[in-house]
Amino acid sequence: MFPKLLHISLFVAVYEEGSFTAAASREGLGQSGVSAHVRQLETQLGVQLFARDRAIVPTPAGHAYYRQCVQLLRTHAVACHAVGRRAEQPAGALRIGMIPTISRSVFSRALLAFEASYPTVSIQLTEGSGSVIATAVRRGMLDFGITQRMPDDASGTSGLRTSLFTRTPAFLVSSPDSDLPHCEPVRLRDIKDLHLVLPVGRRPLLEQYLIDHKVQVAQRLSWFESMLGAMDLVRSSHWTAVISGLFIADDLRRRRFTLNPLADPILWDDLLLVEPERKPLSMVAHDFIGLLSKATEEINMIPIRIAHGERLPSLGQTLGPEQPLSLLPALVTASHG
Repeated sequence: MFPKLLHISLFVAVYEEGSFTAAASREGLGQSGVSAHVRQLETQLGVQLFARDRAIVPTPAGHAYYRQCVQLLRTHAVACHAVGRRAEQPAGALRIGMIPTISRSVFSRALLAFEASYPTVSIQLTEGSGSVIATAVRRGMLDFGITQRMPDDASGTSGLRTSLFTRTPAFLVSSPDSDLPHCEPVRLRDIKDLHLVLPVGRRPLLEQYLIDHKVQVAQRLSWFESMLGAMDLVRSSHWTAVISGLFIADDLRRRRFTLNPLADPILWDDLLLVEPERKPLSMVAHDFIGLLSKATEEINMIPIRIAHGERLPSLGQTLGPEQPLSLLPALVTASHG
């Protein structure tokens, strides 16, 4: 007898969640029922898929079986989509998760373009840290997410398919009264008495950069919530922060902060597209990601050019707060014409 698709789905849930209880919550079933289904699957296969001592740990057979099962579930989802009602107008909700770097600067532009093409599809946006977004995608609570690159040893990444969404340069953000020249590259190791706010989600990346390039930090402040609050602190004090270029892209046209790309070397912040391993993205999700990618590329162009040392005199001088960021490329081209 071949295993049932239900058994395979529940096995995959237990494998990815590392817990029968969490898998049962994810699948909307009782814990005892999930456990019974997985034991039945093990009996049918004649192998033990999980060691059940103090923790639920996949056996070598479990690891090998999982890799094939997620592909099977993905293929089944594709097959179901192929015979679905594709000719009908898409409707329902698209559930998206984003870190603030994207939701602050890019999301609104992509949303406006999307609404014109899909008036019957509603968008549900969840903003949070990369780990929270990734977990929600894995559990099927979100259709896809945009997160920062996780540490190589990060847990909870099974069940996810990730790909590079974009790379954006990091900027040092300081108060508008800073002595640093606005929009000119700086080397952190040359800055004396550096007081640095470190967002928890990106702290491993930043700490490694500080170590690799022998940067002396006078004082560190770990920030656990949205960086918008940290930006308020930076704007009115001696504290500074290292922020993704995409996050502060709109601030480049105003002098609310002093913004300097990191140099020698540039610090690149990789943002990832995260989707479930066990099922493909819908056509609607693909289209939204395409619009999001286009908006990101347009907005990210300015931080990248500044990070490479281009002098853009229009920024922070001739632009008023009422002028949209979409005008920046034209202004920059004119300033170099």
